[in-house]
Amino acid sequence: MSAARPRLAIVVVFVGRAPFYLPAFLVSCRANPDVQWLLYTDFPVEGAPPNVTILPTTLAALRARFSDAVGVEVPLHPKKICDLKPVHGVAFADALRGYDFWAHADMDVVWGDLRRFVTDDRLAVTDVFSSRPDKLSGHFTLFRNVEPINRLFERIPDMHALMADKTHLKIDEKAMTKTLRQTVDHAPRGEAPRVYWEEELTVNAEYQRALGDGPSDALWWREGRTFAADGRELMYVHFHKLKPHMTTVDFSATDEVRAFSISRRGLLRAG
Repeated sequence: MSAARPRLAIVVVFVGRAPFYLPAFLVSCRANPDVQWLLYTDFPVEGAPPNVTILPTTLAALRARFSDAVGVEVPLHPKKICDLKPVHGVAFADALRGYDFWAHADMDVVWGDLRRFVTDDRLAVTDVFSSRPDKLSGHFTLFRNVEPINRLFERIPDMHALMADKTHLKIDEKAMTKTLRQTVDHAPRGEAPRVYWEEELTVNAEYQRALGDGPSDALWWREGRTFAADGRELMYVHFHKLKPHMTTVDFSATDEVRAFSISRRGLLRAG
């Protein structure tokens, strides 16, 4: 790691139609200028800020890239892409060169102030950083960008068979969590990956399902920071359980937005 502040890259792979909530994602990225996003996608993206690099690709190109990284033919489809998240450090090594850490993430996310949570002090003693307690998170897990950490996925029992299975198996969360726990428990002293998975840094599915539809039930993005309905600051909002009920976002990626709410009604600008 360099003496300067650790360089962070967040990889998002999303193919298909551009989601309606894309402007909110981009606005929240823009508020984290010292974090870089690498967005692999097959649709045009308008209004991306300088810290979001658009890397045009196709499902066929991704299939070839992942198959080469894993060492087995991967039957890739949009949902199966999630299983390949732990492979990003190898599959996208060319784009990640020069970064100290990389994360896999989702697009149905509104980012808060990442550096407030992923601090330099924490990173100095961490190889794997998850946003959920005692488990890895598909919507945000950060890895030190070194070969042994990038290849932790190779420790998954029957890894090739799981990756070659057409079914979405939640490898990024279930299999990787189990494998990491076993690696930490059985590695020689001083050689185990150092893991930070101490707290819930976003809102989980249960929390979202319990929210009502009133004004006091909204989640918030305010001037680069994200908040739960009870006012607790979050590292980000993963709104996957609210998303099916949403219908709109009422601002563009290039608008000067100071705050917006996140609820079943949509992503709505405030003020």
